[in-house]
Amino acid sequence: MSNFSFVTEPVLRSNLDTTFDHITDLLAISESKEYEDKPLLVSSMRKTIIIHTASIIEALLLWKLKQHCKSNKIQLTNEWKYYDINILHEIDDARQVISGYRKQEEKSLDRLDFMRITDYCFNQKIISSSQLKGEIDKVRELRNKLHIGSLSTKEKEYTKEDLEFCFSIAKKVKDLVKNNHK
Repeated sequence: MSNFSFVTEPVLRSNLDTTFDHITDLLAISESKEYEDKPLLVSSMRKTIIIHTASIIEALLLWKLKQHCKSNKIQLTNEWKYYDINILHEIDDARQVISGYRKQEEKSLDRLDFMRITDYCFNQKIISSSQLKGEIDKVRELRNKLHIGSLSTKEKEYTKEDLEFCFSIAKKVKDLVKNNHK
């Protein structure tokens, strides 16, 4: 039986279930007595669990956003493409006065990143609480620590509390999407 039986897309539902299975397997291993004396390994497994949990949250929100939108394209707020640019005046090496026209950029829903998915879900009132939006952003920030090249501080150890927080947000998102699907 699927943990995501409300998801109407069979491939997505299968991928969500597989990812959930990875989480439960990694959680069981990370909590076993065998790894009590290996905190770095346990932290690494927790990091992987957070990455998988964030993937589930992101996928559920994107699925819901796709249901909500009339097309697979979305206009990006504050992002424009500029055409027929003419330089009218150069202020300095980094600034110019120009003329031309601009068109608001469109992007396929499938090409949105986690932050933009969350923002659009909030703007479309799929996520109605700014508190939940902030919690989802916190999960995204934890997940983004996989980009070690951009970390400004030494990577932290991932704790049970980090996992519990991510799991609680995943449950909130799952309930939100499940109870409000078309």
